[in-house]
Amino acid sequence: MPEAKAKVFVIWEPITFSDFNLPPDSALQRIPDIRAAQYYDRDHLVSNALRTQMLAHGVTGKDYFVKAEVVWDTVAVYAPGTRWEVGTGATPKFVGAPAIRPSEQLAGLLR
Repeated sequence: MPEAKAKVFVIWEPITFSDFNLPPDSALQRIPDIRAAQYYDRDHLVSNALRTQMLAHGVTGKDYFVKAEVVWDTVAVYAPGTRWEVGTGATPKFVGAPAIRPSEQLAGLLR
């Protein structure tokens, strides 16, 4: 939905043994949308912040956490203007996993 006003942050992080190098170009090219900025988070800093935030707002479930509680393969959508603050941060409007299966609810939020 390139016409939707959205900023997309794609965070790549090492989960399996093959992930301990930067993502190859073939992986980065899976996200061709010009609104997407892609980052590699070797130390799971974003994942840890997102996990803290999700738990603080009652977002739980095995679909969102794997490998020692790392948030992985998850989509989180926040209201326009939302800023992450120190501590628990903001409540996501939508959380879904796995990221490879977009839902109708997610599509509706991005319209």
